[in-house]
Amino acid sequence: MSLWADLPTEVLDMISKCLDSRVDLLCFRAVCTSWRYSASLPSFDQEIPSLVLKLPPPFHADAILMQTAVCRMELTSKHRNSFFSFSKSWLVKVGQSKYGQLQLLNPLTNYRIKYSPTSLNLIDFKFVQLNKAFSLERSRRSLVSGIIKFVPFPMSASYSDMDEFGILAICHEGKLGYWRSGDVGWTLLGDMNFQYDDIIVWKDQFYVIDTWGTVYWIHPSLKVIQYSPPLYGCGKQKNLVESCGDLYVVDRYLDGERSTCEGFDYEDVMDYIYNSGRVSNLREQSRSTAAEMRVYKLDEELGTWVDVKSLDDQIFVLGTDCSLSISCRDFNGGKGNCIYFMDGDDYARRGLSACSIHVFQLEDRSSEKLDVIPEFSDIFWPPNFV
Repeated sequence: MSLWADLPTEVLDMISKCLDSRVDLLCFRAVCTSWRYSASLPSFDQEIPSLVLKLPPPFHADAILMQTAVCRMELTSKHRNSFFSFSKSWLVKVGQSKYGQLQLLNPLTNYRIKYSPTSLNLIDFKFVQLNKAFSLERSRRSLVSGIIKFVPFPMSASYSDMDEFGILAICHEGKLGYWRSGDVGWTLLGDMNFQYDDIIVWKDQFYVIDTWGTVYWIHPSLKVIQYSPPLYGCGKQKNLVESCGDLYVVDRYLDGERSTCEGFDYEDVMDYIYNSGRVSNLREQSRSTAAEMRVYKLDEELGTWVDVKSLDDQIFVLGTDCSLSISCRDFNGGKGNCIYFMDGDDYARRGLSACSIHVFQLEDRSSEKLDVIPEFSDIFWPPNFV
């Protein structure tokens, strides 16, 4: 690290000016003292103007675009003998306040982690970005209802160039829409009868998955092109996750749902799809917690889905605004071969707390609340936050 810390000031200045996101700049400044002083931020008593998007119907919202970064938070080597010497690193989400100050959030609940400079000196830590997350808020506290998930399209568009700025969004009832700043309405993409569950940027390309497990590539021209065969998984919710360069799907089954799906064989399912021409309430049998999860890996060469029995040392983290895969070897106390996720019912009742986080273990196919198995919380900051 000392060699990087000794980079000339003019080189650090050039690097910092190439960072589009203020979150990236905040992480850049948190690397070390020399990097911090090489990149300036506006005065903390001056509020930073927010990027406001005037979304057309059906939302009718002036939405604030919020970007955060999911990071591995590591102690610098000179502090390995401190109070935290037993730890390797923690998983956090990094955002910013309206005055440009760095904020730490739980990567699943988005709950703000409160700290003071005396209790946590961020110069003692470095941040390794693992993924980016985006959200649209009506204010600093409420999300725009009706938008399930979205990503900027194209991802390289600069926020300062609003003429080129657009978003891909999965909206209410699973519709896939595109909107560019200045458009008077949304452009619906793909088959209008399909329900899309998730969207991901993988290998610098945009992909979505529908409720039957078919992955589609979003061409720059906005054409939706089938990329994978259908999975025909009957779970309620499908999440796309990139892990070690490969694309995975997590198929969630809810209480009472799996037996309903298993009542249909392959021919029944296909007959239902093509005769009805739409996705109906075949899987709307339950709204309770996830009782089972199945994981599949896309074999690009063979064009088939592989049923995954073990994630080995990998941990899948299914957030509401982004999902990612991490290695338990990189985190303090982490245990691999499991999936962290938010439960909708607990989220509604308990809000953004550890009580709403669940862990599914593939080894014994069990699902528990994080506060029941606190040893699984050690990957998060602060330690023992449950």
